Amino acid sequence: MPRSPEPARRQLLDAALRLFARNGISATSLREIRLAARQGNAGALHYHFGDKQGVLRALLERELPVLVERRKALLVDVSDSRSVAAVFVLPFAELATGTDHEREVVQLLSQLHDDVSFSIEDITDLIGDTGTGDAYLLLRDRVAGVADELLAERVRVAVNSFLHAAAIWARGERRAHQVSDELFRANLVDMFLGAVTGPALDR
Repeated sequence: MPRSPEPARRQLLDAALRLFARNGISATSLREIRLAARQGNAGALHYHFGDKQGVLRALLERELPVLVERRKALLVDVSDSRSVAAVFVLPFAELATGTDHEREVVQLLSQLHDDVSFSIEDITDLIGDTGTGDAYLLLRDRVAGVADELLAERVRVAVNSFLHAAAIWARGERRAHQVSDELFRANLVDMFLGAVTGPALDR
């Protein structure tokens, strides 16, 4: 009976997640992933994934459904501006304060957003719909006095900023005045809301 390829595939993805999260995507080679996964077959990664983009796509396909489902659950409970803000950042904050694996996932997502070798189109193609489209429409309905193009830019910058903040927390780089995980999560939501709903100056 032939041996299942699934254990090797899982080991390769687990190794890729750890290395991408810690070192970045561009700085990690396929060889490093193979060695970290203890795979002696030099062609294992190419067999399972083709190239590095294939590895990344497989990782996102494995990890993102949990994030998307959490966002959908939060959308159901939207009642005010703060609960809309929670849709954007609370899933990141929860990953950052979760298991070792979950903390690696939020670091991977931050690395993906920071990697200059990936365009916005590349990232959208890899990630797909993560549930923020509906949340943006709800936010727009609740934010007065901010033009659509400015609000879209605020949300884009805020998502990147607070994803990065979650990744820093996930790495354990907490400063002297650390707070509890619970307060960190609540504060991230409040800060995101302040960032996107602040008054717009006349230009």
